[in-house]
Amino acid sequence: MLSTIYTICIVKKYVCVILLFFKLSISVVYSQIDSIGNVILNNLDSLRMAKVDFGAFNITPYLAPTYSPETQWMLSGGGLITFKVQKENRNLNLSSIPFSIGYSSSGALNITLDHEVYWTDDRIRFIGGFTYRNMPDHYWGVGYSNGVDVVKSDTTTAYTRHHWKFKERVMFSVASGLYIGPVVDFNYTLATGLNERMASDPNVVNEGTEFSNAGIGFFLEYDTRDFPQNAYEGIYLGGNLIYYRDWWVGKTNFQLVEFDYRQYKTLGRKGQTLAWQIRNWFALGDKIPWTDLAMLGGKDNLRGYTLGRFRDQQMVSAMVEYRHMFKRKTLNKKGNYNSRWGYVVWGGTGSVASSIRKMKNWLPNGGLGIRFELQPRMNIRCDYGRGKGEDAFYITFSEAF
Repeated sequence: MLSTIYTICIVKKYVCVILLFFKLSISVVYSQIDSIGNVILNNLDSLRMAKVDFGAFNITPYLAPTYSPETQWMLSGGGLITFKVQKENRNLNLSSIPFSIGYSSSGALNITLDHEVYWTDDRIRFIGGFTYRNMPDHYWGVGYSNGVDVVKSDTTTAYTRHHWKFKERVMFSVASGLYIGPVVDFNYTLATGLNERMASDPNVVNEGTEFSNAGIGFFLEYDTRDFPQNAYEGIYLGGNLIYYRDWWVGKTNFQLVEFDYRQYKTLGRKGQTLAWQIRNWFALGDKIPWTDLAMLGGKDNLRGYTLGRFRDQQMVSAMVEYRHMFKRKTLNKKGNYNSRWGYVVWGGTGSVASSIRKMKNWLPNGGLGIRFELQPRMNIRCDYGRGKGEDAFYITFSEAF
């Protein structure tokens, strides 16, 4: 009971922080608004959307089904807010705030509020968000062999995960395309309803089922992407080091190191893009929570594998994706031939192990997907991914990387 009350208080605290930041962002935008657009109602298959246009400030609410192997079918309601803090600055990136609340057929409750806000000629960036999840989940164990050998079932992998996370980084420009700044991460996880096998797992027995992490560190990135949410051209290099210590709400001690390299190349014309990504994730320390180990899979990494099936102290993954937006045969309402429909195909591989030297088992991955443009360069994606002994189907928003 005390842990539940404690969690509710912490959740309320960070929701208030995010809402305050959101309110300040909106006030800056409204100060630059000089007109109000019309309300446009659209129907797209099972989606019903409305776009409210306040000059440089756009809100697209939605009510839509989404799907992932982690949550199964989920009915989500929310919206996508896009705006420019300086609407007259054509070179400034478009800021975005996607938010949603959903409930799934498996009984999962999911709340998210993210943001990417670009300020003052892109000299300052605020990137982060809040996530709350209460959902049935699965734990195979630590290491590649457990991910392969353990069969997914109610009696071998199933449990219930209660989780919230607030992460924020503030980036300051120090040179053209180069940013550096602090990052904070506060998260909480409680595992209940453990199956018999999980209850006797050595990592669970030694580390427990309840974790409060408080981390602070720094982030360094080099970014030349033309549009961060869906780039046609450019390079992204990012890295962060976060120290989790038993201060304030934290109860753990370990370090997290992450590297992310992405590159985008237009092939022939805009809308035909070759993109690739290499990610490294290292969890360092003597006693790392099993909930915070590096994991493969999910909607943004090796799509097709259930997130958490393969987990260990270190992870490496590589992905190549071709993205293609169609051209129309007739002019659209904007006077060009751009279609709102497109497709992607990808292939990749990844591995987890206790160290880089022990990465000998590489998992294959590939898939294809359909894209529909919700707002300019902001897509709904429907992906089918396949891996070793597993496949998955996703309906979600924004590109994988």
